Order: sequence, then structure tokens, then C-alpha cells
Amino acid sequence: MKITKRFFGRCGPWMMGLFVCLGMAQTVESAPRAGEAIVVAHVGQVRASYPVGTVHDGRHESRDLFTGASVGELTRITTGSDGHLCMVLSPGALMHVPPNTEVIIQRLRHTADGLPRSEEDVKRQISLQLNRGGLYIDGGTPTPSLEIRVQTPEGEVRSQGAVFALSRLDGDTGWGVVCEAYVVDLVPNESDAAALEAGNAVVMTSQQIVDDPSLIGSAQFQFKICRGFFRDIEQFRHHIRGFDRHRVAEYVGLSTPPVFLGEYGLVADVSPSSRLREDRRALPTITADIGAPHTRRWGERRIWAWWNDVGVIRGVNYIPRNCVNSTEMWMESTFDTDIIDEELGWARETGFNAIRVTLQEIVWQNDPDGFLERLDTFLDLAERHELAVAPVLFDGLNHAGRAPDYGLQPEPVPDVHNARWVPNPGRSRVIDMAQWPPLEDYVRAVVGEFKRDRRILYWDLYNTAGNDDLWEQALPLLDQVFNWVRDIDPRQPLAMSAWKEFGSPMSARKLERSDILTFHSFEQPELLDARIHLLQRYNRPIILSDWLMRQRNNTFEEILPILATRGVGWFSHGLVQGKTQTWIQEEDYRDEDAPDIWQHDVLKPDGAPYDDKEVELIRGFRYHENADR
Repeated sequence: MKITKRFFGRCGPWMMGLFVCLGMAQTVESAPRAGEAIVVAHVGQVRASYPVGTVHDGRHESRDLFTGASVGELTRITTGSDGHLCMVLSPGALMHVPPNTEVIIQRLRHTADGLPRSEEDVKRQISLQLNRGGLYIDGGTPTPSLEIRVQTPEGEVRSQGAVFALSRLDGDTGWGVVCEAYVVDLVPNESDAAALEAGNAVVMTSQQIVDDPSLIGSAQFQFKICRGFFRDIEQFRHHIRGFDRHRVAEYVGLSTPPVFLGEYGLVADVSPSSRLREDRRALPTITADIGAPHTRRWGERRIWAWWNDVGVIRGVNYIPRNCVNSTEMWMESTFDTDIIDEELGWARETGFNAIRVTLQEIVWQNDPDGFLERLDTFLDLAERHELAVAPVLFDGLNHAGRAPDYGLQPEPVPDVHNARWVPNPGRSRVIDMAQWPPLEDYVRAVVGEFKRDRRILYWDLYNTAGNDDLWEQALPLLDQVFNWVRDIDPRQPLAMSAWKEFGSPMSARKLERSDILTFHSFEQPELLDARIHLLQRYNRPIILSDWLMRQRNNTFEEILPILATRGVGWFSHGLVQGKTQTWIQEEDYRDEDAPDIWQHDVLKPDGAPYDDKEVELIRGFRYHENADR
């Protein structure tokens, strides 16, 4: 019998309960009979094999999983060497499946002894079979109604809640188990059971349990990528019913309920000899991204057609010389069209044909109409000088060490690189989803206003997302930004740059959701070239959206030949020497033997080049005829 979210609140005395509840079950949004596991985020290769047809047919289908997909009992989940999967398990836990894992969902159930008289009579059961790899389970506050079991080849981990992780150790030496919160019970196959309290770690084999505190904080137990999502979804958890399915769907950006894989073809058998007919309804067509066509990532044919149409991209990251940060640039009192017009003219004369510019939500929040008018003026000035524009909606860079504020900005710190640069939004707003509605309003206002504007090259959604020591904590917001902009359906493609730890799930998530692949690199030429080589496996256009650090040999002379050979577009860092003082070398990257070499920027305040040879290289840049495109 299917238990729904509304079941217990609506059912009254037991004589009427069965009829009322059966009636209610007909009106509730269709959901799997025995609970479900919903994908809230993923990166890399993640796949599910789930039963179809009647139980005794033994038939299975396999599909790549996607955000918003839902699977049920008897589903086998596997992850590749780069795969991470964040899931909500209804009836009441959160699960992170790391790389190289195989886990079978044996049981996801709401049950009761007899007809339940109240919610407290419901028992929730989650049973998983972990064959290899590892799992992170957040079962929340322990309650008598919840039973979680994870079976491994060496034994079982049991809890009535708790937060814990387990992972197969190298050399088949057993299973490491770390308890983060509350208590779990360990039951080896051939030894006595033991309780593991919070803050402790052990190795469990079939014969014994041995303390091993070295596992705490070790690389094998760094289950970080899902924690930001789990932090947000916690508010949707009910201590008896599990999770609010509809709010979870809204959170991951769905306008419809999660897509359940297998429900359409699976009907319960009452016994091997008395079988119900197979449900013949057609299976839904599932793509890598669900929802309306305009909500999906651009297909390869479409994005390559766009790329071939726009031609060579020779761009620069821009802020006017009179501004210390993006707030100062966009406020009415300091938005100087004369300076901007002059500098954009210099940019075109230098050989650039595109600019990447950071916007600022705090200015829109205080002056929405004026902000949009100034952005329109900026686009007009850029078009006058034949410069396409890539606006950056959000920015994680925080050299100032504070949240942005509206009003007069402080003067530069003498002899310090970019000391007044503030993020967009501030740290607290990134990690608190209660503060996201104004951010969504900003995105919808800006992208909605210019979503068909030919002056915009592409939308850069979030510069250095995860910066300011946030890293994976920023993942939920960056995912939402993608959802908001996809829903607006702009004619321009979307991108979010990888900028650190390219092999990380964080970077993979950005790239897998982007239409074009963009990245930052201030490294030596050979390392930058290696980054491009890694990105080419995605078979999408590539743009190096921020670079140039002369003291590290990241120069026009060294980098442009690589980009020409690889067929990669680019935006170098900084146009005119100004109040951001980005020509000054950062302390962490200072070359003591050549401290006066400019780090960034191309032109002096009067428009004269820092290096005439660089201008020649910019003007002459083309993709090679046989470029890797």
C-alpha cells in the first residue's frame, strides 16, 4: 500500500481510516509506492540499473542519472572514477555516493504494525547493500521510527538516524566507518556488535572492529560536494514522513515532480504463481536534462553553430580606470560614460573584439531601473566600438574581505593589488537560501531584459564560484543560478568558469552545466595547455576567460600561440592601469627579481601600450587553420 505525505494527517478513526486513506491516495501526486531516491545533484559518470516489468520477470533498464531523476527499490547505482551523486532518500535520509561505488537500494519503506492510528505508528526503513566504494549518510536526529541499514561484505552498519560515512579501505583491509553525529551500531559478520559514537572512527572486518582515528579527515572521507545541498534540503525533512517531495523538486529547479525511473513498468506480484498483469504504459523519454527544451543545456550541434558564427574571440576583462570595484563602476554617481567610451575605443584599437564585465547585484538592489539603464548604455558604447559583451552576473572574488555595500567606496590601498574588490553577493547570502529570492529577482530582471540582445556574446553566470573559502558550500547557489537563467531561456549560451582544482567535482559540475567551457589559468604555459587538453574531451567550444600573469611567464607571447593552435577564445585580465591597481604584483605571486613587471593590464592611463609587441600579438591573433576545434 502506498503511503503518501497526506495520509496520516487526513486519516481519522480506524473504521473510516482505510476508506479515507485509499481515497486520498488517488488524489495525491503520483509517487513510487515504496519510497524513492531523488537525485539533487551529480557530477561525472553516475548510472542506475532498475527493474521494469513485473517483479519476477527480472528485467532491468540502465540509464545515466540526472538531476530530478528518482529511483526506487532494487535499483543498482554505480559511479565512475569521476562520479559523485547527491540523493534524498525518502523515507528520511540524505546520501552521497562517491566515485567508484556500487550500491543497491534494497528497501525504502513506510510500514506499520496493522493500520496506523497516527504518524507515530509509521516505521521508516532504509536498507542499502554496499558492494564497493563508499557512502555518506545523513539520517538526521535519531528517532525510534527510523531504521537505516547498510550491508557490506564484512558486516552491517545500523542506525536510527545519525550522520556517518563508510568506505572500502585500500588493499581490502576492511571498511572504514566514521561517525560524525549521534551513534551507529556496527555488526560484523563473525563478531560481536559494537556502538560507534560521534567523533570516532574504526575499521570493521568480518572478525573484528578496531579503532582507527586516522580515518577522520583523511582524503577517503572527504565527502564535501553534497554538503551544501544537504544543508539546504534539511529544512524539507519531516521527522516521520521523510521529505517534502514537491519542495525538493522545486529546489532542484523542476517545474514538475521528479521523474521516477521504473514506476511505469513495475507492478507488484502477490506471489510467483498468482501474477498481476504487466503495466503496458510507455516508458517516458528521458534525456540528460529534463524539463522543457529551453531549460536544457545546448546540444553540441547548436553550440558549435554559435561558435562558428561568432568567429575568433579576442577579449579583455574590463573595469574603468576610475573604479576600485564593480560597485563603484555601476553606481550612478561614478558611472562615467566619457571614460568608458574612451577606454572601449582604446580596447578596439588595441585589437580586442570582446569584453567581459562584472555586474553587481547590490547596485541593482538599490537602483534597479537605473542599473538596467546604465547596463544598456554600456552595451551601446561597446557596440559603437564593435565589442561584444560577456556580462558576469555573480562574483566570488573577495580581496576586500567584506561583503559589498552600496555607496561611496574607499580609495585604493597604496601599493596593494586590487585590495578593494568585493564579491557579489557576500558570503552570508551565498550559504543562506533564505536570502536567495532577491538574487533570483536580480537574475530575472537583468537576463530577462537582455535575453534576446545581439550585443551580448554569452552570459557568464558566476566568476570564481566557491572563492572566499566557500568552495563546495557555494554549489547549491551556483546550481540555482543555472536553473534561474535556463528558465528565462536567453538566446545567448551560458557559462561558468572552472578556476581551481580542475579535477574536483565542483569544477566538473560547472562544466557539465555550461554550454561553452570557460576556465581561468594564470599558470605557466605548459600547465595551461594541459588544462585545455583535459577540457577538449567534452567536445565543446572553449574560452580562457581570465589569464595574464607576466611574472609567471603567463604572457601574450607564450599563451597566444597555444590558444591559436587549440582554437580557444580568450579574455586577458585588465585593460587600463587604474584604481584596482592590478598591474601591481600580488604578494603571493611576487617575483622578487623583477617586482616592477606588470602582473595584469595592457594600457597605461593615457591609452599608451605597456608593451607595443603585445598589441601586435593581440591584433594578429587568429585560430590556426588546423586548430583543434
